[in-house]
Amino acid sequence: MTSSQIKRPAYTICSFIGLVYFLCYFGQPEKTSSRIVYLITGVFAIFAFIMNQAVLGKGSDDVSEKDKKYRSKVLLGFAALFGVMVVVANYEHYMNLSVTFQLISIVLLFLSAGVVFINIFKFCDSFLAKHDIAKQDKPADPAKWFVISFTLLAVFYMLVFFLCSYPGQICSDSMNQIHQIVTGNYSNHHPVYQTWIIGFFYNIGMSMFQDINAAVATYTIFQIIFMSATFAFMISTIIEAGGRRIFAAGWLIWFLITPCHIIFSFTLWKDSLYGAVVCLFIVYLYRIFKKLGKRQSVNYAMLFLTGVGFNLLRSNGLPAFLLLIVIFAVVAVITKKIDKKILFAFLASLIVALIMKFPMLKAMNIPQADTVEMLSIPVQQVTRIARENYDFTSSERAVIDQVASIERMEERYNPRIYDYARDVIRYEGNQQYIKDHPFQCLGTWFTIVIRHPVLATRAWVDQTSGYWNPCSYYWMKWWDGVCEEDGLRLIINSQGAYETFHKYVRWFTDDNAILVQTYNVGLHVWIILFCFVYCIYYKRKNVLFSLPVLCLVATLLIATLMHDEFRFGYPIYTCLPIIVFSALARKEKPGNAKDFSLTEMIKDKEPKAKSTGPDPDIIPDA
Repeated sequence: MTSSQIKRPAYTICSFIGLVYFLCYFGQPEKTSSRIVYLITGVFAIFAFIMNQAVLGKGSDDVSEKDKKYRSKVLLGFAALFGVMVVVANYEHYMNLSVTFQLISIVLLFLSAGVVFINIFKFCDSFLAKHDIAKQDKPADPAKWFVISFTLLAVFYMLVFFLCSYPGQICSDSMNQIHQIVTGNYSNHHPVYQTWIIGFFYNIGMSMFQDINAAVATYTIFQIIFMSATFAFMISTIIEAGGRRIFAAGWLIWFLITPCHIIFSFTLWKDSLYGAVVCLFIVYLYRIFKKLGKRQSVNYAMLFLTGVGFNLLRSNGLPAFLLLIVIFAVVAVITKKIDKKILFAFLASLIVALIMKFPMLKAMNIPQADTVEMLSIPVQQVTRIARENYDFTSSERAVIDQVASIERMEERYNPRIYDYARDVIRYEGNQQYIKDHPFQCLGTWFTIVIRHPVLATRAWVDQTSGYWNPCSYYWMKWWDGVCEEDGLRLIINSQGAYETFHKYVRWFTDDNAILVQTYNVGLHVWIILFCFVYCIYYKRKNVLFSLPVLCLVATLLIATLMHDEFRFGYPIYTCLPIIVFSALARKEKPGNAKDFSLTEMIKDKEPKAKSTGPDPDIIPDA
């Protein structure tokens, strides 16, 4: 018996033990209620393990040794990352144990999570190798798909809007923007350019109907049309790239039946419009790379325009875009394979956005968002440390006292919501001190955190894990009406339709452990990370299309107000179809030029053996 034959049974047994441990750990009664995704993941991993064993040794093994080593490193590396995520996210279940049992629990949980990731990845890889989502036997007409998709989405969203929620869902944030439009006293706390878009249609509606409800509804109708067109254009692009009809139809149905997309289509806040703009940005980036469309100049122009919107329509858009530019620039320098026009479009978008956000607004005396708004993680960490292990030095305490009362911040502290501690600084403290002494405040935060890394990490996890841990509590609010001020009121044109729709929405709440996952932000981030890993595994350049969303997620991990608020992660949902398709499709419709793989990008000149996995992104001949 060879050494590999000896190792394989041992690996199989250890893998099975790890899967059973994972399933038993999260199957405990006190953990099940809030960790249903882990339980489902464990069951799926057991199924994947059995299927992987059933086909063991039946596949081709004609992959070069270099590729085998590379793929093993990628798989083990991301399995380790997944293990760390699971261990850190579930710290509360072992922190009260003795040191010895803490270490044992951490090691077992880390290893079992890694085994879960590897088995699920291998199963999905085998499945995708046999089922090509981009293998269309007969070409479909993307124009027809756009018209049909747009009509279905717009008519359905409009119908729900008029019957159940006229003139739209209007929360306190929306009401603040409407007040700005009416008074002309603007602020960039909520992106003022989106406020002006609302104002443009609001003024049209007011001039036509002389009624505030009709004026607001005018903007709502625009938003429904814009979002329906965005989703339809993404679906038609998938068809144009050779996607299967059933794949495109599945996403169309998903947009039609999920309450989040229905309700967000007529909810007047920045997140709805922003999700659509980010979706268009990725779609046009995809079309440029794949040479889709008769005129590339249109694709570049739209990439520029949507890039400007990416920067301006959410406060975390600009830092996310900066990170995206840095990543693309590094890839371009290393590989020499990214079209310089893309980088020019990115840079032009950034420059225009910077001018529009700072010099222009300053000249118009429009204030920016509060300084303290972006300091959620440092403030939460310092407050947490003050509550649990108060040992500030006199110099640290002197700086903190200049900003706000630490006792009041401790009193108002909520580990999952920053608003309460923030408001102490905003309304009772002196945030100007932070602006005037940034390095002193940064140094104070650093010295405090460096002495208490465990407490600081726990504070960070509690504040952010909703965006990377799918088993945290869900912060989702379905607005049932409007803030009835200044004549605005909810108009229900069909009580029957209203009751039926809200009964349907309640199916997707916490009462249904499965349907509630449709707005589980952490789970959808996991799906995008899987697509990211899949592209890395096969050295595919399509990994670039997941980066805009991942950059947005990264900004939430360093400055989020809420532990898990769905609307902050809405671009994850709008962009999911194009990210999944670009990552998992093996072949796509030919463009005007041969595509390139990530292998070529990293200048791997060695000859490659035939791979059993997906085609490394080579466009086939027509």
